[in-house]
Amino acid sequence: MYWRGVPPLAALGVALTGVAVPSFWRDESVSAAAARMPWDRLWRLLGSMDAVHGLYYLLLRPLVAAFGVGEVVLRLPSVLAMAATAYGVCRIGERLAALRLGIVAGLAYALLPIVSRYGQEARSYALVSAVAVLATWLLLDLVDGGGWRVCAAYGGSLALLGWLHLYALLLVPAHLATVLWRPSDTVHRDADRAEQSRGSRPVRRWAVAVAGAVVAVLPLAWVAAHEQRQVVWLRTPGVVQLAGFAYRVGGSWVGVVFLGGLGLAGVVVAARSERALLRVALPWAVLPVVLSFAISRVHPVYSPRYVLFCVPGFALLLGSLAVPVRRWRWAAPAVLVALAVLVLPAQVALRRPDSRPDNLRAMAGALAARERPGDGVLFVPRPFRMFVGVYEAPLRVLRDITYAPGPFLRQADRLRRIWMISPPHRHWANDRRCQALLHDPLFRVATSETIGRIRLTLFTHT
Repeated sequence: MYWRGVPPLAALGVALTGVAVPSFWRDESVSAAAARMPWDRLWRLLGSMDAVHGLYYLLLRPLVAAFGVGEVVLRLPSVLAMAATAYGVCRIGERLAALRLGIVAGLAYALLPIVSRYGQEARSYALVSAVAVLATWLLLDLVDGGGWRVCAAYGGSLALLGWLHLYALLLVPAHLATVLWRPSDTVHRDADRAEQSRGSRPVRRWAVAVAGAVVAVLPLAWVAAHEQRQVVWLRTPGVVQLAGFAYRVGGSWVGVVFLGGLGLAGVVVAARSERALLRVALPWAVLPVVLSFAISRVHPVYSPRYVLFCVPGFALLLGSLAVPVRRWRWAAPAVLVALAVLVLPAQVALRRPDSRPDNLRAMAGALAARERPGDGVLFVPRPFRMFVGVYEAPLRVLRDITYAPGPFLRQADRLRRIWMISPPHRHWANDRRCQALLHDPLFRVATSETIGRIRLTLFTHT
């Protein structure tokens, strides 16, 4: 029994190691800003953007109110969710096969670089994975003959999954495949006939639960449909993006080959001796990714972090390699040790200060070292203030003219120096305030520096 605690403790140790070292990046900055906003501003924000993350922001608010904004505080929910997911993977593996399988699957999950990446991020993706595991556990209860209470609990877990992230509902088709994938082996034939004689009640209850979850999520879907500009950065994925997802899971191309081989071996072993596990893990690991790519041919919805909730299914396939332990006692431990060694460079790289897409801490440090009292600051585009403002101490010294009323140059001419914070060149051509400064003979560009994906430009008044 005590061995069940090994995977979550390992996951907790991995996630807490260096959790405060990487700088916040812009998505985490938005999480911090939303968690601190007055209620009226938050509702306006959710009405114009990021409604799909609204529940996550609400969950962060009491934590931020009690302990403030910091890397450990904001990332702690994801750390705990990563540990909970590892525990859930272990329990599902134990339920479908054996405890040793669950332990190996949970430990494999904790070691994967992509799990550490999003287990150390102040966004909802680790929580989505934890809820996906919960929903899968309740699905097993439903298939095992659970009544309407189990049906309601399963539907509630799917609704919670959708409210945490709409695209995570791609798990539903994977669950349908599990429900419809009937046992064909001799051991389960009698049970299968009995289930058919009961009128396939699990299928009906599954459908009722899904219908209830869809109704519960419809308000969010309606609002999100009017916020499509928030995902305009998504592109139609191809082979490169699929390979990129595999690379994030494995941490290196050697890791990809190693894990790919283990995954195929796990499918073979599960097909021969653990078919109950195969019926759950294979659709979970594969189908949402395939559907995400297929849908993205028409409307891009794919991002590696959006399908993070599939990784527990893959970990269960890896865990199936623990089945032959009775013959080769040290096979599973050897595989885990080899995996830990292979992913170690990737795990170390993920914990560098500049390992995230933006190094907002370095940007704030550069600004703090060069700013002077009385300087102004201009964010281009205007919402960029929320994207980079998590390290706000340097910004308190500056006079923000981003939303200054009246003619822009009249406000700018009152300042001797203006710091412009923007993406590199992306908005220079079509932002009127930026163009006004560039064409004003009284202003010149004194310095310009790119830090990560942030451009820090100083305009001085002659």
